[in-house]
Amino acid sequence: MIVILGRPFVADSPAGHRPAGLAARIALAAAAAGGRVELAGSVGDDEAADAVAIGLARAGVGHAALQRIPAAVTPQEGSVPVLPRMDAHDVDLALRYLTDYRVLVVAETLTPELEVVVLDAAGYTGATIVAVVSSGGRVGPALADAATVLEAPEDALGPFAELVGRYAAGLDAGTAPAEAFAAATRSAGWEPAG
Repeated sequence: MIVILGRPFVADSPAGHRPAGLAARIALAAAAAGGRVELAGSVGDDEAADAVAIGLARAGVGHAALQRIPAAVTPQEGSVPVLPRMDAHDVDLALRYLTDYRVLVVAETLTPELEVVVLDAAGYTGATIVAVVSSGGRVGPALADAATVLEAPEDALGPFAELVGRYAAGLDAGTAPAEAFAAATRSAGWEPAG
């Protein structure tokens, strides 16, 4: 199983609200590539959150560890989230609840306390960690040593999210990291910087 750690957003489409944002797009891509996926994160307590959960479920993405924040609004894609940052205690609880995963994709900027939680959880389950950082972003040295760190481009929602999802699905299927990354790069249409 693959766990995607991050907060999904919502986007409007002609058919209504749909899951959006980096975490949701990675989860959807991993599920489309055949992975069993759970999204651990937070949303508001509104109609948009309902649409996000339903859209994820329809695409085969579990959301048992998707926390609703009372009185909060689920952020629109392209906006700056107003939800509080993910809390280390809540993430720890979510990752203890989801114990049968081989890959943990971190699609959220982590505080040092959250990095400790992620490292402990992945160490316990033996999961491979893939950490996605924003352009110019960094992770702590312990997470950098333990994870594959991918720097997201400015427009991380297109082929990059597809690449990360497919890479996670390949790792979950037991494919060697270099081979999984090469296959994900080809299938997502990603052009690495030369």
